[in-house]
Amino acid sequence: MRAAPECVRVFAVAIAALAVLAGCSKAPPPARPPIYASAEEVEENFRGKPFVLGTDNTVAEVRPPGWDKDRWLKLPFWFGINILVPGVQQPKEGDYYVVSEAQLGKPLEAPGEWMIEAGSSLIKQETVLQTSRTHYLTSGKLLPIIVQYMGKRAFTRTDGKQVEIPLIREVSSPMKWTLGGGIPPSYARYRVE
Repeated sequence: MRAAPECVRVFAVAIAALAVLAGCSKAPPPARPPIYASAEEVEENFRGKPFVLGTDNTVAEVRPPGWDKDRWLKLPFWFGINILVPGVQQPKEGDYYVVSEAQLGKPLEAPGEWMIEAGSSLIKQETVLQTSRTHYLTSGKLLPIIVQYMGKRAFTRTDGKQVEIPLIREVSSPMKWTLGGGIPPSYARYRVE
C-alpha cells in the first residue's frame, strides 16, 4: 500500500520540476519590426501624391515632401520577375514597390496602360504599368513612382506566342525632382490630374 503514495509523490515532484524548468526557459526573441512600410502607411502618405526618394540604392527610402529630411519609410525596389533563379525574390501580389530607372514604352489599347521596361540595372523586363492620374505625353525615362504589383497578364506576341507579363498599378504621382534645375529632357513628360 505504501508504494502507491510514494509513486504519486515522485510523479508530483517530476511535474513540479518540469514546471520550474519550463518557466526558466528563454523567452522567444521579440518579433522584429517589418523593414518595409505597411500598406496603410503607403496608402495614407503616397496615394496620388508625389514623394521624395532617398539616395540608398539597396532599399528605396521614400517620404512625402513635407516630412523632415531625416524621416523615411522604406520600400523595396521593383526588380520584376526573377528569371535567373525562379522562385527566389519574386514579387508578391498586393505588395508595394518603387519603380526606378524604367523606360516608358508604347501605350496599350486600354486607356492609362503602358508597356514599360523596368527592373534591375542589369535586366530590364517588359512590364505593364496602369496609371489613373498620371498621363504621359512623351516617351522617355520614367521618374520613380510607387506602384502595387497586381499579378501577371497574358499577352499574345506578334509571332503568336503566349507570354505572361507583370502588371503594376500606379500608387503615387511621379517623384518630386530634387536634384536642382529642371527635369532633364530624357525623361518622359507627363501631367497629373
